[in-house]
Amino acid sequence: MRASNKLKTSLAVSAALSLIAVTGCSANQPSGSTQGGTNKLEITSWWTSGSEAEALNVLIDGVKKTSTGLSVDNAAVSGGGGANARQALAARLQAGSPPDAWQLHPAGQLKTYVDGGQVADLTQLWKDNNWASQLPQDVAEAQQVDGKYYTVPIGVHRGNVLWTNPAVLSKAGVTIDPAGSVDDLIAGLKKVEATGTTPVCLGDKDIFASAELLESIIMSRVGADNWKKLFTNGYSFDAPEVKQALEDYKTILSLSNKDHSAITWDEAVKKMADGTCAVSLMGDWAYGELVNAKKTPGTDFAWVTFPGKEDIFSYVGDGFSIPAKNIPHADAANAWLKTLMDPKVQTEFAAKKGSIPAVTTADISSLSDYQKEASASFAKAAVVSSLAHGQVTTGEFAQTYADAVSTFNGSGNVAAFTASMTQAQKTQL
Repeated sequence: MRASNKLKTSLAVSAALSLIAVTGCSANQPSGSTQGGTNKLEITSWWTSGSEAEALNVLIDGVKKTSTGLSVDNAAVSGGGGANARQALAARLQAGSPPDAWQLHPAGQLKTYVDGGQVADLTQLWKDNNWASQLPQDVAEAQQVDGKYYTVPIGVHRGNVLWTNPAVLSKAGVTIDPAGSVDDLIAGLKKVEATGTTPVCLGDKDIFASAELLESIIMSRVGADNWKKLFTNGYSFDAPEVKQALEDYKTILSLSNKDHSAITWDEAVKKMADGTCAVSLMGDWAYGELVNAKKTPGTDFAWVTFPGKEDIFSYVGDGFSIPAKNIPHADAANAWLKTLMDPKVQTEFAAKKGSIPAVTTADISSLSDYQKEASASFAKAAVVSSLAHGQVTTGEFAQTYADAVSTFNGSGNVAAFTASMTQAQKTQL
């Protein structure tokens, strides 16, 4: 699983995340335990669905094996595509009462915490364990800010996956070609509609699901290079290709279940596997959720990269950082970070989560066909980072995008969307 320097541009621009409270000044090392002798670890994440909880338990069981008698407090917060967890964390950081470790995406989201002096510098830990040599260069660089490491990766997700129901597509005589166009996809979805079945299952009770669908369409229309340039002011959200993507999105939204704003992403992908609709766009954490729901790959569901003339891999990374100060249990927190980088643990985690291991030393032979395909694609595709998940750029910009998508879902006003985003390009980048 190797990727060249494809992410460097897309990961370069980062600033303050509006949902995160900034507290204190930066610190180079985590403080010692303030509860000496207490064999405890508290971790915060947004992994609460069935497969996510099972994947998190793999990590918890792993750290317990290396730390005899350790008590782990799983302080996961559900909802909002992670926004609720980040808000709860922000309040704790502002109060000076952080957990021992918390989940975050690298690059843009990470830099927010670094700028606020909230995460510990882990560079020495990385050097002592020679972790950089075990990762693709781009993945390692995504865990850095200004050349220092501040987080530890547990896996690599792909965001632009179209999950499909083979029986529904077959009934409509539709085959979705990953090298085809968005126009081809829409034509196929309309054939499904003609059979009386809803073409698209969408669950955007949490707006990130819509935002992820739209960004996949934009990526397909503009290509990887122009996607990256959207976040360096080298390309505009007012470009004709972006406007076309918005029209495509409106069409796909019209072909979706009418209750999409009332259901969650995991409910949507399960409806797809049940045959309620033909396709559902979601990151490959959906794979873990479908398997967890006893759905059979190849029969109940299949997959294809969101169509486009260019093979694009929308990278969504997961990792953990620890606080720069007021850390309750420093020794346990460091044991947690070391557990995350265990190749065996990463493979076991991936098997539940649907991701691929971040470390190249992990054995993926036992993983699913989907994950083997994703690993091969990550090594050769055009790798970009997600805006919907706050990784490619600033959290403030990502929030503007989420708000613009939410408004667009109601109004369908292309001009208003592009005006909002081009203004953000001028003021926030």
